[in-house]
Amino acid sequence: ERKLRFTAKGLASQRKRLGLSAADCGLLLGTSGQSIYNWEEGKARPRARFLAAIAALRTMGKKEAASRLDALR
Repeated sequence: ERKLRFTAKGLASQRKRLGLSAADCGLLLGTSGQSIYNWEEGKARPRARFLAAIAALRTMGKKEAASRLDALR
């Protein structure tokens, strides 16, 4: 099993690369926009259940992110 790493800077850069707002990123990951901000600021760390979803963001492109958001809305 792969060990999933999390860095606040990494999450922020993935969100920026995909052009997502914190609220949209939260919707994709199944959490709130405020949680995304807290994770990026280093005020909190995501729980283990979110790490796989965060790792999946790394392999996602803008079009895939947009289509997943449309499906979730």
